[in-house]
Amino acid sequence: MRVVVVGAGGVGKSSLTIRFLTSSFVDEEYNPTIEDSYTRQLVVDGAAVQLEILDTAGQEEYEPMADQWYQFGRGFLLVYSVTDRAWFEGVAGLLGAITRAKLGAQVPVVLVSNKCDLEHARKVSSAEGQAAARALRAPFVETSALDGVNVDVAFHELIRRVRRAERRGVGRPNGTHPLTTQRPPPKLQYKLKTRRSCDDGPRRQSCFIM
Repeated sequence: MRVVVVGAGGVGKSSLTIRFLTSSFVDEEYNPTIEDSYTRQLVVDGAAVQLEILDTAGQEEYEPMADQWYQFGRGFLLVYSVTDRAWFEGVAGLLGAITRAKLGAQVPVVLVSNKCDLEHARKVSSAEGQAAARALRAPFVETSALDGVNVDVAFHELIRRVRRAERRGVGRPNGTHPLTTQRPPPKLQYKLKTRRSCDDGPRRQSCFIM
């Protein structure tokens, strides 16, 4: 099952992905991701899944690669940060770009509001995130990659939605899945630095799920 983590640069996409894969936190003091792919085997709701995760760049200079990333995925985590309203306001346009790349097919998505540990710096409320998720017809999960809050919840919910969509045949125009002949984008490496401490102020230990 191929899923893609998308969002603007700096929202914590790589930190979320690494937290899900390794249960450890990695900050963003490394070279920005262009793209990187990972594989994990896990069990969700009693059923095994081989998950391929594509972690993508959010910088504008990589936008020409976006269609290739979108064609790769069967489901998407749409990630923004609670600390920046502009990132939040770009989510609807991001889903529109994914839908166009999928030739109008419905796409399983989960809206993820990351960095909910930075409550003192919050610019987007939980209520606004919930409203956006309803407009997108998507589940809403607030996460903290730093504290490990709801990270598994977000990925597991996306797996469930992809499974339901595949059972209904959603996203398979003309009876075929548009990804059956797609090859994954090439894997590019980057260096990671482990963050040992956080001086960002008060952290909230529980975040919202809808």
